[in-house]
This record gives sequence, C-alpha cells and structure tokens, in this order.
Amino acid sequence: MKKLSFLVALLISSCFAFAQNVEQSGKKVKNYVSSEYNRNTLTLVGLDFSENLSSQLMTKFSGLAIPDKYYDNPLQSKVLKPGVGRDGVSNMLKQIKPEAIEGWLNDNKVGQQILSTWFNRQPDGSFNVDVLKQRGLFNADDNDFMVAGASKRGESSLMDMGLQLVNQSYALVFDFYNIMDMNQYYDANEVETSKRVMNGYRASMRAYLYKLEFNDSVAAVFFQDYWIGAQSTDKQARVNAFNEAEFPFVPLSNHYGELLSTQFNPGQTLAPKVQKTKDELLAQLAQMAFDKVMNEIEKRNEAFRVKAMVSSVKPIAAKIGKKEGLKFDQRYFVYENRERRNGDVFSRRVGVIKSMKVVDNRKVTTGTNRSFSEFYQIAGGSVDNYGMFIEQHNDAGLNIFLGTTIGGLEGFTGRAEYYISKILGEVASGGKNAQGLTAIKLYAEGAFGKKEYDFGVPEDFSFARWSVGLNKDFYPLNFLHWGPFIGYGMETITWESDTDKILSDFIEMGARVGVNLAHNIQLIGSANYYMLLSSEGQDSDGVVIEEDFQYKDYFDDRMGFGVSAGLRIMF
Repeated sequence: MKKLSFLVALLISSCFAFAQNVEQSGKKVKNYVSSEYNRNTLTLVGLDFSENLSSQLMTKFSGLAIPDKYYDNPLQSKVLKPGVGRDGVSNMLKQIKPEAIEGWLNDNKVGQQILSTWFNRQPDGSFNVDVLKQRGLFNADDNDFMVAGASKRGESSLMDMGLQLVNQSYALVFDFYNIMDMNQYYDANEVETSKRVMNGYRASMRAYLYKLEFNDSVAAVFFQDYWIGAQSTDKQARVNAFNEAEFPFVPLSNHYGELLSTQFNPGQTLAPKVQKTKDELLAQLAQMAFDKVMNEIEKRNEAFRVKAMVSSVKPIAAKIGKKEGLKFDQRYFVYENRERRNGDVFSRRVGVIKSMKVVDNRKVTTGTNRSFSEFYQIAGGSVDNYGMFIEQHNDAGLNIFLGTTIGGLEGFTGRAEYYISKILGEVASGGKNAQGLTAIKLYAEGAFGKKEYDFGVPEDFSFARWSVGLNKDFYPLNFLHWGPFIGYGMETITWESDTDKILSDFIEMGARVGVNLAHNIQLIGSANYYMLLSSEGQDSDGVVIEEDFQYKDYFDDRMGFGVSAGLRIMF
C-alpha cells in the first residue's frame, strides 16, 4: 500500500506542477509555446471491414514500425474487425463516428493493452514499474540528469518521469477503403487497353488520432482498484475489474488522403528495370499512409513537435538527435518566452534554423554526454542560449518561384525546387557537421515569352523553355542567402505564319541571391548565363527539316547573359 500511495501522490503532484507551469503562477498566457517536451507513446490500430483487398493490405499494415522518436505500445493484433458494415457507422463523408471507434477500442481492450505495457503486467495480473523506470531514464537528457543529481532523491527522480509519460499515450486508427489494384481501377473506369500502362494499387484513407486519457482521476481508480502488488489480497477481483474496465479515449484529429502505389508496366518508357512485387507495392501503400498522417499530426498537434533548449551558439546547438527523430536539413523555429507589463506571457519567434549535424543519442543518459546536434540559421534575429528554445516545424522541402527573366532566354519564369539535401545529408553526414550538404536543391524551371523579329517581314515569335538542374544555398547573413546553380534545358520556338518549329538545347549556369521578406518568402534575383548546345528545325509532325539550324544568326540576343527577379515561397 505504501507503493500505491506513493504512485498516486506522485501522479497528482506532477499534474499539479504541469498546471502551474502553464498558468505561470496565475499569470495569463497568450500565444504561448511551452518549452517542455516529453516523448509520446504511439499505438497503431487498423480497421478491417472485410472489403476488397483489405485483408491483404492489413497484413502489410501490421508490419509497420513505430519511429524511434516514439515509444511503441504494441497490441496483440494491430487489426480490429468491427463486425459491422461501414454504412451504419459512418457519415456521408465516410468519416467513422467517434463513438463507434471508442467502442471498438474498448471492446478490444486497447486501453488495457497499453497500460499493461506501461506497468509491465505479468501473467498473474500483477504490475511493476520496471518499464516506467526504463522509459523515464531514456526520456531524460543530461540537463535532467544533472538536476536530478543535485536533488535528495537523485537518479530515482528521473525514473519517476516515466509516470508522467503514461498520460501521453496515443492510439492512431487507420481506415482504408476503395482499395483497388490498377486492373480493377481500369475496369471500373472503362479505360481503353492502350492507356493501361500502370500496375499497383490505389486507395482512400482516413486516420483518427485518439489520446488515452490517464489524468489524476483515471490514475487514482487504476491504482486503487486494479493495481496488484506483492501485498494485494484480492488479486482475482482486481484482475476481473481491470479486464472489464473501459478507459476513456479522447478524439484529437482526423486525417484524409488519396494513396497511389504504382509503377509503369514492363516495356513502358518510364518502367523500372526491376518491377516491385505486389507485396512490396502494398507495403509501400501502407507506409505512405503512415508517413502522410504523421507529418500532418506533427504540424497540427504541439504535443508531437520536438522541443529543446538552445545549448550553445556559433553554431546553434541543442541536445536532441536521432532519439527525437531529428533528420538532416529539418526545420525548427527558435522561440523566446517573454512577459508583458500586465503579466501576460507570450512566445516570440526569434529565428528559423535547419539541422546540419544529427547526433545519435539513442541511449540512456549518464550525464556525461557532450554531443550536440548543430543547426544553421535561415531567417530571424540573433539567437542566444539564455532561455531560448527550439521547436520542430516540418517543411515540405518544396519552394516555388515566380518572376521574369530579362536578357538571355527571357520570359515569364516559374521554378519548383525540391531539397534533395534531406536525402543526401542522411546518407553522407554520418553524425558530423555537414553544412556543405545543406540546402542542395533539384530544380525544374519553365518560361514563356513573345517577341517580334523582322526577317524581311515583322512577325511575333513565341518562346517556351524548360530546364532542370542543381542549386545550393549559402546563408552568410540571417536575412540573406546566395547560391550557384547549373542546369540543362530545351527551348521551342514557334511563329504564327507557319506550323514549323525550332528546337534547341542549352546549358544554364549562374548565381541566385535572396533577401527575406518573411521566414518563408524571399525576393530573389539571379545572374544567368545561357550556352547554346545545338539547334534544329522540325515540321509540325516532328520530322527534322534542318539538322543544324543557325540559331545565333537569327536570335543572337537570346544567348549569353540575363537576369531574373521574382518571389520565392517556401513550403
């Protein structure tokens, strides 16, 4: 009974302490971002309505792995069979009613299974705190360890952290429907044989995030009525009470997605050299669904965003790493909590940073670890380590530029950029500072323009070009970046009086400079150089009618130097 009383008292005191932190001793909080972060626990659940291909997909869903940044409280089976038709439990948007999901979670004893993992339930129904201790230590960082070392209870206070983590247990429920292989999809949409070029699978998906509510009142009932320790005399009654209990699940968010896991058929131009198997494509579909939903959850739910205090500057560093799921070139915001004269507490975003060194900290802290992950700054003001903290804010790794090019291959210009550095850095950095691999982008650019030329008779010519290439950004100042680029492109020239056209290809290179208007919007200017490779004339059917068209004799103003200017938005 002493252990029981201690656990109940500990939980209530921790909840009270958390409430005080939020209230800041009676002060009002507005636009407030907490600097506290603890690891969440995730349990995956799949619903199988016994529809087309659902059992095959659920088999692959059961093999999904929980990322390192979460604790895994697995179920005996990740797949639940509702035993009813979909129409009776969903609305017109095919969203399943919350009360139905909560009922299935309790019918299948999901709450019991989660708590059995947390409290290391034994075959005889007894509980212990071994997992709480282990996870409490793993959750702690070196700062926690040093603070605990200065307290009377020492390292045992770190173990108590595990109890605070129980109330951060989440169940993520997936429902896949309209599952079809591509042949079924083609048949359903009466696609003609010549256009049936893909194989694989497509499906619709909805996911529902629930929190297992383990607040002080729920915990009190658990410890008083269900806990079985060495001194318990009514073990069987407690076992029965625990097995029959219903635990509260609170709905937090819904997510929707259309999924496509396909490849071109053998013989098609873009077909892979080695075709993926049906099993591999189904597994890919399940993984795509999980990745999409987790990315949305981390954006929408603060409890899922990693946070850490700024440990040092030059470079900016923090004690997070692979244990918290940190990835190379991942975006974080830097915050500082301040207080107004009237007592209101608010959070001010100081800067925006991205990771350039990711340390492997996937071990229990001993207080001696001096490894830091490092970041470079892409926006904002001066960052210091006197109370500032960082918070995860994932970006899509995609930029869109809209502007114009004057001189050279001029015209209205659009460009899409994707950060391949996120992939390169993960492979090549090896936990070292790899600033040279940051902000490397693959870009695709297109432009269109019209101009009058007089080759005996004045006539309007239309110019359309596209190019692909690589671009690297450097950040010498917080508000400014620059970077070189190089690419390959093609141009098509047409004119009104004829159906013939001129095709050419070229190399482009130069440097771009950007000034921040906001952390994700920049004014971009660039100096470009275009070098012609070849040019030919074609008729309307694409037949070459002039192999070596003398481009420079007609359009000598379109090669050489040019400048571009416009706005870039980062997503």
